Amino acid sequence: MRFAMIRSLAIAAICALWAGIAPAVAATPTGAPYELNAILSTTGAGAFLGANAAKTMKIIEDLTNASGGINGRPLKILVSDDQSKPEVAVQLTNELMAKKVAVILGPSLTATCAANGPLVTKSGPVIFCVSPYLEPTPGGFVFVNGPTASDNAAVVLQYYRERGFTRIAMLNATDASGQVLDKAFDAAFALPENKGLQLVAHQHFAPTDVSVAAQIAQIKTSNAQVLIGWTVGSPFQTLVRAAHDGGLNIPICTNGANMTTVQIQQLAGYLPDTLEFASYPSWVPGSTVPKNVGEQQAKLYAAFKAAGIHLDGGYASVWDLTTMTIDALRHLPANPTSEQVRAYLNTLHGWAGANGVYDFRDPLLAQRGIGRNGYIIDRFDPEKSDFVPASLPGGTLT
Repeated sequence: MRFAMIRSLAIAAICALWAGIAPAVAATPTGAPYELNAILSTTGAGAFLGANAAKTMKIIEDLTNASGGINGRPLKILVSDDQSKPEVAVQLTNELMAKKVAVILGPSLTATCAANGPLVTKSGPVIFCVSPYLEPTPGGFVFVNGPTASDNAAVVLQYYRERGFTRIAMLNATDASGQVLDKAFDAAFALPENKGLQLVAHQHFAPTDVSVAAQIAQIKTSNAQVLIGWTVGSPFQTLVRAAHDGGLNIPICTNGANMTTVQIQQLAGYLPDTLEFASYPSWVPGSTVPKNVGEQQAKLYAAFKAAGIHLDGGYASVWDLTTMTIDALRHLPANPTSEQVRAYLNTLHGWAGANGVYDFRDPLLAQRGIGRNGYIIDRFDPEKSDFVPASLPGGTLT
């Protein structure tokens, strides 16, 4: 009841702001709903991200319908839960393919996206993966939410290099995201501008491990100045608690997907003095962005303020990919094919979202539309009990 009420308040408060993807004159949508399918991890290891993303999609659905729907038809976003399991994501995708849907929002995680990619190689549907750590085939049906893993790693090292850190340690999970980031950081350390940085310790652990005390002890002996730990959810909590218990109080930098209020509350008493995240610019109000991007961020922040929801990474992760897909559907014929959706996305140029300006025509940004400036570094501020920007887009210091 309360969530329904705050959704109504959100609609009333910000419909005027929604003009960026709405018709000039919005008639009340009628007829059969346009069903837009999403596969998210609303339970399991990725639930801290996927459950909030589902709520964001519901807010966007309501705002879309208040501004005319999809070419006069009401929008209905149908969210299916893959339980954070690749095999379930594959099953759900096969079911949707049998229905000949044109586009699927999600899945949430690198592993679930990777499992789904081969299914759509020949004829779609378009998949818009939430995790940025997949490497999609240029010109294919898989689109990815955000810059590459290599961009992510380069931004992190840029930030710490400018802060004067030279001795870096890493403790990554052995899951799909961790493996991708291992390779990305290897490439980032090899960049000429990072020749003064040293990777003094490089440890790993399985996401199911209940202790990483031995790895933390090794890192402590390396005299590292900062620890990069690329894992999300429960494994990230294992890492932070082990660092605390092992007396390793150096800055920890991690995946922006961990920027959720729930996670921080669960880690109360274990946090290092400095906890930082590589995230999208929209995830923390106050980031320095171009004017047109700031205007899109204002819509995002207004929606969540009116809804009474404290914005964090779990909610903001799907804003751009969902509104971009709705924009495509509003410009295409009724019931478009997957080929038509793919073709439209590939022609987008100068599309301002809440995380940056997208250009899918640039071959260097294939299937993403956005590069290194789509990442910033954020920090948890204990005094504010909230996240604050720590860098400009691209990782340069404020």
